[in-house]
Amino acid sequence: MPRDNELHSILILGAGPIIIGQACEFDYSGTQACRALKEEGYRVILVNSNPATIMTDPQLADATYIEPVRPDIVAQIIARESPDAILPTVGGQTGLNCAVTLAEEG
Repeated sequence: MPRDNELHSILILGAGPIIIGQACEFDYSGTQACRALKEEGYRVILVNSNPATIMTDPQLADATYIEPVRPDIVAQIIARESPDAILPTVGGQTGLNCAVTLAEEG
């Protein structure tokens, strides 16, 4: 997929601590998303409530928030960071539910 030059910063929603046996898939996909987006020159903003994940490595994102992936918290981060896009899919059901609620609330 070609780079979209209208986008400069992307907010990635992590899955947080989840069920044993499922965490590695979300950590891997989220980590790869962070790396790929940074390589393409995007500013990466990460929200993940799991401090033990490799995704929260300071080298993977330009800004990392270890906060609950909840609509009220993420809305505050959006207001502070003004991302051009949100990538919730690597956050599993937690990220998707948060993004849907944010979209419904405007």
